[in-house]
Amino acid sequence: MKKSIFLKSLGLITLLVLLMSPLFAGNTSTGNIKLIGAYPVEAKMEAGYTLKMPMLQGEGPLFSGNNLKIKGLVGLSPVAATLSVDAVLTPIAVMELTLGVALGTGWDFDAMEISGLLKSSKPVGVSALTSDHLGGAYYKGRAAVALQFDTGAIFPGDWTSILLRTYHEFNYQGYTNAGKDEAWEYETSGAKVNGINYKGEYIIGYKLPLMLNMVALQLETFSYNLSGDVGHPFKFDVGIIGNLEIAKGLDLTVVVQGTNLKKDPDTKEVERDDFRYKRVAAMLNYSF
Repeated sequence: MKKSIFLKSLGLITLLVLLMSPLFAGNTSTGNIKLIGAYPVEAKMEAGYTLKMPMLQGEGPLFSGNNLKIKGLVGLSPVAATLSVDAVLTPIAVMELTLGVALGTGWDFDAMEISGLLKSSKPVGVSALTSDHLGGAYYKGRAAVALQFDTGAIFPGDWTSILLRTYHEFNYQGYTNAGKDEAWEYETSGAKVNGINYKGEYIIGYKLPLMLNMVALQLETFSYNLSGDVGHPFKFDVGIIGNLEIAKGLDLTVVVQGTNLKKDPDTKEVERDDFRYKRVAAMLNYSF
């Protein structure tokens, strides 16, 4: 099942690219490079490319901008490398439908005593995870829907833009070197088993005609191993976001996060805990 989901998702995205890209005039492409840093210590670099193709366009503001975007992304951290491809369809201005796949692997970073790949022969929470340096491949297939709205589309003006967005994703994550119910961890994200997970995002933001061009509040929710015989308590991160437009195409985003998640230092199990400070993250993004 795990490989079937991944391969079917990859096949559908590839088919969309091959069949649809030559059919539409007006295709546009963009790229970006992003540097991510956080405290406690975290560092990552991402490079992305997006091909945008007009699709299902009609009359009026809800349909005139409909499109399909094919997004490729390469991510590199001190302990892992990941490649992902997403197809994002906008069938109406307030909705996005996403189908995506990701593939990666991890290694040890001895200088900081962290590992990009860990595993155990036991289920999550039973025993400590140990290094599985370049021992296999992490993979992920996802399907998601997002609903979004900008009041500036109805009330034009410099100070009238309130952004609302909700995103819901079901994904299958797995590790090729893990058997059924064997715990593993990829890129320090917490212990998982091969299985289906859920992620939700809720954002309310305000756009400003200033260098600080957006402030927002974000809630992220998580449920792991939905097919397992375990409970799924409400796990979440809350973030306050500010975005600075430094120059044309160059933005700095700062996020202060709190969480009710706690990760065991040995088993890497992610459990619900009291709400507390999590981290400060900064993302420098250059678009071209």
